[in-house]
Amino acid sequence: MDDADSPERFPASFPPRKIRGKSVRGRLPETEAEQNQVCGYIVVGGWVKTWFEHMLEIERRRFGLMGKSPGDVNQRMKGAATLYEEWLIKNKSVDQILRENPRLTELWPEGKDHAHLYGRPLAFYQQLQKLNLAAAWSRVKVPALILHGQFDWIMSREDHELIAQYVNANQSGAARFVEVSDMGHTFQHYLNFADAFHGKEAPFDRKSVHLIIDWLNQQQPKTRQR
Repeated sequence: MDDADSPERFPASFPPRKIRGKSVRGRLPETEAEQNQVCGYIVVGGWVKTWFEHMLEIERRRFGLMGKSPGDVNQRMKGAATLYEEWLIKNKSVDQILRENPRLTELWPEGKDHAHLYGRPLAFYQQLQKLNLAAAWSRVKVPALILHGQFDWIMSREDHELIAQYVNANQSGAARFVEVSDMGHTFQHYLNFADAFHGKEAPFDRKSVHLIIDWLNQQQPKTRQR
């Protein structure tokens, strides 16, 4: 399981196959041979739409959490739609976009840094835009636990519901979607959206770990039959 870091004990008898991933770092198996090695997925703070759609959704949430009025949020979204279309769809550099449209400068999340976003090179997100995760998830037929935090302002609940919908269309009941109360983007514990936005974590809540362990235990009889 990618990025697993918990003091809890996972089922020792669980088959040594792959279960993954978290946020943008998990990826689906690309080849039939890889798919045959995977017995299940645990998704935490994931996504399935295009990255262009994701950027529009996160920007609307970001503007709101910054305290902008509803009308100002809508006005800003008009500029955000132009900014991210020029970058992710038309493949222009951020420098070029902001030179041609100076009014968009204040909307760029990283200020004067036009080479990175959220600490990663911009090319990384252009690669994400080229992915078709909806098509990939539509091929998954193994069990999947889809977790979304109540206070995850980064990824939308709808993305997680869609992942579960796509998997269940292939294998009825294979995917389980859970909205985890008081959880942030990836297992953090927050008391409200404002705290999540500002990174003010509360003491760790083990309920997400117990959810995963319970689900793994439930999968053991199924995986032995594969």
